[in-house]
Amino acid sequence: MPGLIITFPILVLISILCALPRLKIYHRRQAAARDLGCLPPTYVQQRDPIFGLDVVLQLLEALRNGRRNVSFGALFQKYGHTFQTNSWGGNKIFTIEPKNLQAVLATDFASWGVEPLRLFAFEPFVGKGIMCCDGTFWEHSRALIKPTFTKTQIADLHLSAFEAHVQRLIQSIPGDGTTVDLQPLFARMALDSSTEFIFGEAVGALDPYSISNTAREFLGAYSHGQMVVGRRFQLPHWNILTQDRKFLDSCKAAQAFVQKYITNARMDPQNATPEKSKVERFILVHELLKRTKDVKDVRNQLLNIFLPAHEATGVALTNVFFQLARNPSVYAKLRKEIHASGGDQVPWTFERLKSLRYLQHVISETFRLNPSIGTTIRIALRDTTLPTGGGSGESKGPMYVNKGDIVTFSLYALHRRKDLFGPDADKFRPERWETLRPPQWSYMPFGGGPRVCPGQNLALTEVAYSLVRILQAFGAIENRDPVVEFVEVYKLTTDSKNGAKVAFVR
Repeated sequence: MPGLIITFPILVLISILCALPRLKIYHRRQAAARDLGCLPPTYVQQRDPIFGLDVVLQLLEALRNGRRNVSFGALFQKYGHTFQTNSWGGNKIFTIEPKNLQAVLATDFASWGVEPLRLFAFEPFVGKGIMCCDGTFWEHSRALIKPTFTKTQIADLHLSAFEAHVQRLIQSIPGDGTTVDLQPLFARMALDSSTEFIFGEAVGALDPYSISNTAREFLGAYSHGQMVVGRRFQLPHWNILTQDRKFLDSCKAAQAFVQKYITNARMDPQNATPEKSKVERFILVHELLKRTKDVKDVRNQLLNIFLPAHEATGVALTNVFFQLARNPSVYAKLRKEIHASGGDQVPWTFERLKSLRYLQHVISETFRLNPSIGTTIRIALRDTTLPTGGGSGESKGPMYVNKGDIVTFSLYALHRRKDLFGPDADKFRPERWETLRPPQWSYMPFGGGPRVCPGQNLALTEVAYSLVRILQAFGAIENRDPVVEFVEVYKLTTDSKNGAKVAFVR
């Protein structure tokens, strides 16, 4: 017993000594917040004030019911444009204020990152690359990849190769009024286009009889791996719940598939320095090997790029035709613009597609209402501030942010703000873009700042070109989906749970 009497005060002393550094940090942050004129944000009243599991479970339930983005919109309606919750025991800030997005994504870029949030989830599957790193390695990755995604590359080289994929897609669509779900067809076309652009060879997904067993195994492995990555992202560091033998096998299979193309590219004599005057089709694996000899780095970067690239065009086209089927007058108006532009008498280029104003309005309106990436998340790498969101009422001041706090932007809710996009912001109306000039940082379907999606021009060009070709081929569209509203399913992108069930007539 005497031993216990001596030990207890020592334990108390140790506890106090351990708490002192935290108290010092707390008081330092309070003083810094006062000096900077920061005010506390609106807090969500939670039943679980320690771990915040009530809000976590609420959002997971919304995810299960296909209402993840809608639930975020409801929270902003209730608590305002910026609010804070306790999530997994840490601070989580939600905001749809353009000034805050600008600060996090651009003007205070160095204070925010993704690596502590993403690397654990992504690394076993796609390795260390542009999608999941910060700092000098991210800068290296960006410098390696960005030159390939230029306007000239897309306009002058990519469309000629993309045309073959679009024609195979059109051949797969019935024109006799038969119901067809466009979602799987768009997904297969996007797979063929992205694998040709990245690896130099399409997997043949649009033709199930031509796809090789190796490619089929890769796609199966990649699909499973992507699903588990999404789960790991939702359950950070709970490794025991997210890492099983099938996931590890999927990681190995995906990496081996990509490694094969790297090996072939290194053996290809055409991978030497190209002649400046020679017009050629760019292939990403070849381009990366010209800039680095680190084969593992090339493999990881290709897997990182393939993660968003193989779905972007397919998801966007599904969402466009989901809206067109419910708005046949928009379809007719768009078809009229395409016909009046001169058809195929003039080659279709990046600039010509951009010149079709109503086509661009339809695409912009779809990305506004149904962004492929509904939310964007960053973590504070050091103590910093957000320019607005502190205090209550109409007059908002800056708010202090601690290192480790997480900020979530809901692009879905931001793009539906009635003060920015009009009283009918929930409605699909492409004509709004005839006069609409959104404030900076209020419309950003591809993100913004240094981390803006490098492939956005590629995705927008593929979507526009596909729309032109499909509307040239089919005279009218009809909705065949009994569910009128958009029901979401969340993976790493936000897809239509019910696809895009339509009927065409030529």
